[in-house]
Amino acid sequence: MNSPTNPAGSVLLADDHGLVRHGLQLLIAEVMPQLRVQLAGSLAETLQALQTSGRFDLVLLDLTLSDVHGLAGLHRLREDFPYVPVVILSAQDDRDTVLAALDGGAMGFISKAASPAELKDALLHVLVEHRIHLPQSVSGGMAALPSMGADGGGGRALAELSALGLTERQIEVLGYVVQGLRNKEIARLLDRSEVVVKKHVTATLQALGAPNRTKLLVLLSQRGYRVPSMRAGAAPADD
Repeated sequence: MNSPTNPAGSVLLADDHGLVRHGLQLLIAEVMPQLRVQLAGSLAETLQALQTSGRFDLVLLDLTLSDVHGLAGLHRLREDFPYVPVVILSAQDDRDTVLAALDGGAMGFISKAASPAELKDALLHVLVEHRIHLPQSVSGGMAALPSMGADGGGGRALAELSALGLTERQIEVLGYVVQGLRNKEIARLLDRSEVVVKKHVTATLQALGAPNRTKLLVLLSQRGYRVPSMRAGAAPADD
């Protein structure tokens, strides 16, 4: 039976080191036995799996795959599969690298130096609580105090931001921003122009006092906000 502490789902784990790849697979099986984990050893294998194996609930992507340099792999995934959540997995977990990954559309970052307990917490944050997960190098060790949302998931609902004067549409756009979507993809989902979407993004940044998208993601993570589930389409609403 699926439970908040033992979720079912499918994860695509991409790492080009066999020992690391299989070791992480065994570790995930130990801490979350109901997760189905498929392995990929390169960006090419990752793209192939996404094209042929159906939808994954999460892609864990190593930053140093042999057939791609740095964040280029993340950029390719966000371009080709914008609606699949991606979390970066890397031994290089300094602040600049983490922030660059967020700016590239990652929904979170897990350090390879993390303990099994930290890995489990990270997977719970993303898969169950729908929260952005950041290492302490960026989160500053701030522990979010999650409240229970209407759907039973942990974390604060983005709808609470209406108290800052954000409209329902602006909060909806913010939800897509947090999931790594760019303005053009959000515009396509909402059947609106990129200009309108950009205005909504600017309004949310101003309301939250964030200078850019990356700092916005850090702020929301630190405050324990929950990311809404991705939808294939959006109902018409007033802007």
